[in-house]
Amino acid sequence: MKEWFENLIAKIIGKNAEPKENLITTVATTYEINLVPEVKAQMIRAQKLRNLVLFICIMVAVVSIGVVLVLFGIKSGQDIAIHNQDKRLETMSGKLLGYEELSDLITIQNQLSRLDAIADEKTVLSRVFGALGVMLSQGDDFVKLSELRVDLDNYTLRMEGQTDARVAPLIDYRVLEAFKKSVALTKYDYGRYVDVNGNEIPTWCMNESDADGNAYRVGDSYYAWWDLTTEGCAALALGEMVPENSNIQLFYNSESEVEVAEQEMSYEDLEAAGIKVEVDEEGNTTLSDETVEIRDVEGETKYYRMTVARVKVWRTPQFTEWHNGGLMELDGVVSGIEHFESACTHYSGQMVSSSPVAKWTSTNECMIAPDGLTVTDSSNGRDESENLVLKFTATMKVDPAFFAFQNKHMIAIGPMGQNVTDSFVQIGNIFTQEAHECGENDTECLTNSTNTGGSAQNGR
Repeated sequence: MKEWFENLIAKIIGKNAEPKENLITTVATTYEINLVPEVKAQMIRAQKLRNLVLFICIMVAVVSIGVVLVLFGIKSGQDIAIHNQDKRLETMSGKLLGYEELSDLITIQNQLSRLDAIADEKTVLSRVFGALGVMLSQGDDFVKLSELRVDLDNYTLRMEGQTDARVAPLIDYRVLEAFKKSVALTKYDYGRYVDVNGNEIPTWCMNESDADGNAYRVGDSYYAWWDLTTEGCAALALGEMVPENSNIQLFYNSESEVEVAEQEMSYEDLEAAGIKVEVDEEGNTTLSDETVEIRDVEGETKYYRMTVARVKVWRTPQFTEWHNGGLMELDGVVSGIEHFESACTHYSGQMVSSSPVAKWTSTNECMIAPDGLTVTDSSNGRDESENLVLKFTATMKVDPAFFAFQNKHMIAIGPMGQNVTDSFVQIGNIFTQEAHECGENDTECLTNSTNTGGSAQNGR
């Protein structure tokens, strides 16, 4: 045993033990201390790194497959949703295309951007009553309509009516001839109202007729009221200081005729207008603006100012006054005062050596019915009161400009200079019941003599 242990120690320290004589070894046993060489350590590290990389790759692959499956699911869901929406759109499209009034329901491409242009293309049918109001006779000889049809595509009026001379011969073509001449001589006028600087006053700011529809006039001169209290219509007298943060851009002549109204102002209104409020030691209040009045109303101090509510704007020029004041030239150009700029009527003046006042003339070539009235049929008949009348059917073609919505402040001007604005007109006297034909035994109606020459005897 001792010898075996010594041999083991010798192997460990690298020495060979001297063999002993007479030693017999019957069991061969090997013991190894695994002192791992460097190469084997590197191999182990490489194996660990390989395993780590392989694990990461497997995880990335698993995650990628999961993401692909999720995206595939989303894509499939979207395809299904889109397909369902397509089906729904097809169904709705089929229903929509089935509507007969589809063209009135859909919005045309770019239509919203063309609202102004579309508005300008509109027509104003009510103006036809203004035209008829000055064309139809309303005296002893009268013309009344029983039917009126307006074709705005061709701007044509077709009418059925009756005339009554009221005196023998009761059925007189002279009345119908007078109506034809009245139509041929009826004109129209339109334009815009401008302020003292020539800026257009909005249409909704102007009131051209009273509550009964009668145009404002003084003698042969017509005018309108410029309402300053309506939103967007505010204005100041030329030369008046514009308040801070004000958007007022319209002005009128300080010498123009105006109507005033009382306006209650709060303390904030005074500050906004730049009006200072001072109170002395005795408690007396004074304001920096003398146009504002201080009142004690039920123990409360209130402030009131008289403000311009509306301004008179002449539609018909005040020739002598404006020319002498340097506001109107002999060529008809007006400046320095709010006025009406006509698109049809043009004025010119001429100085006469024998008079210090200019002689003025006006021209208007805007005819409502340039081709006049065409009578297509006429016959004897009786009205609802069984009076003898002349029945007739006629047509006339109207100038399209007369109906155009973009032409503002339109008026019809009759042969005698009377006019009717397009704001309101009494149409009660224009229409009546349709006259009926003469009966078979109505000798008076059938044999009534008529004046076909259209002469003007009887003073009419």
